[in-house]
Amino acid sequence: MAQNAADVFAKAPPEVDEALRARITKFYQFQVDGKGRQAEELVAEDSKDFFYNMAKPRFLSFEVRDITYSDNFTKAKAMIVVEMYVMMPGFGAKPMKVPGSSLWKLDNGQWCWYVTEDMLETTPFGKMKPGAAPGAGGLPDLKNAPTVASLAKQVQADKLRAALMAGGPASSDQIKIHNSMPGSVRIELQHPDVRGLEIKADRTEIPSGENAVVSFRYVPGHGYPPRTLNVDCAVEPINTVLHFLVTFDAGGTGR
Repeated sequence: MAQNAADVFAKAPPEVDEALRARITKFYQFQVDGKGRQAEELVAEDSKDFFYNMAKPRFLSFEVRDITYSDNFTKAKAMIVVEMYVMMPGFGAKPMKVPGSSLWKLDNGQWCWYVTEDMLETTPFGKMKPGAAPGAGGLPDLKNAPTVASLAKQVQADKLRAALMAGGPASSDQIKIHNSMPGSVRIELQHPDVRGLEIKADRTEIPSGENAVVSFRYVPGHGYPPRTLNVDCAVEPINTVLHFLVTFDAGGTGR
């Protein structure tokens, strides 16, 4: 709730948000197109040396997920998901979607990308030194890299079934998802629409060692729900899916 309140008060004026998103899009599109030199034009003066020396992997695509503003809308932290090739055992040449933070600040009246002195590129596989990049030999301990199966085991739910009541008062249940990866992961819920049923996660990005809680709530009165409902929870960038089952019990008790 505190995070939601903060989001309300940190909501930027439309013209500010539009200007920043345009700059972010331009910056990452240059890297999709392999035009790193042009991207330097959108880098803050105090970060140009870092950007010039860092490895610049070719992105296949990108998506701007969330933006959090600070310092009276003069600084911002954007959550970006880039699609790129990560060369490691178990994945081969398969592209992966990798989430990460992107820092921006107003520099001479323009939004510019920047880094802090102690900033390191953080991936779900751990921190990398500046200049290293997935797919370019930058992943730590590559010779001991985990397999797809072992990675999937590091993002687990405390249970796979949510029990609700088909009739009577409103009922609810929760499933907790824990991330044991060295870096953050993102989740996305996919399910059919059922009238009266609300399914939502309290966060879409799960930092290392933390949890996300998926809440299920059903309010009867919109017709009889299906006996069961399948909910898929996609986990990026490890490309795995957690399968949840929602059951509607006519005589049971919701939790």
